[in-house]
Amino acid sequence: MSDDVFAWSAVAEVRKYFADTVQAMIAHVGREPLGHEIEDLVARGLFAPDEVHVEPGNLLTTAGLGRITSLLEGNGGAVFNNAQAIIGVGYHGGTTTNDAAVTDTVLAGNGSTSTAYYQGADSGYPTQSGGVITVNSTFGIGNGNFGWNEWCLGIATGTLTPGGTLASVGTSPIMLNHKIAGLGTKASGAIWTLAATCTIS
Repeated sequence: MSDDVFAWSAVAEVRKYFADTVQAMIAHVGREPLGHEIEDLVARGLFAPDEVHVEPGNLLTTAGLGRITSLLEGNGGAVFNNAQAIIGVGYHGGTTTNDAAVTDTVLAGNGSTSTAYYQGADSGYPTQSGGVITVNSTFGIGNGNFGWNEWCLGIATGTLTPGGTLASVGTSPIMLNHKIAGLGTKASGAIWTLAATCTIS
């Protein structure tokens, strides 16, 4: 008989819309488009990402594992839904040489909007099907404009307020997972969507 194994795997897909494309979207919509609106424009074939970066792998943190097991045991805790899901990106000192650790509780860039940015999920996310969780978060023209060298998912309660410090984004936030990798440098005027899929098997 084979041993049962709990497996966690995650993939980040960064869909990048550069300034010229964003300006064309703004002309079409009449304002800066939201994430779900961009998704609709792409689905209709009106626009497409200028670049897509796919980065596999993401480490489940001790806090993330604790939350999952607590919910499985019925011991409560905030859940990963649209009102409480957090997606964060960080500069990580401009390097990707260090690995994430299970004890990580915030992004290395935590503390300033010039080195980290946490925000909520796009409308309609996250979703779950067959053990696969999908969550999108779209970083607008003025947000997350630095080198993306790490990313994470998180959970908090209360009203989510985007910003550079996880503790200030919501009530009792935790970082579920953490990945250090070069995803590119977002410039002012661009819009990037981080689409994460996490599989539990």
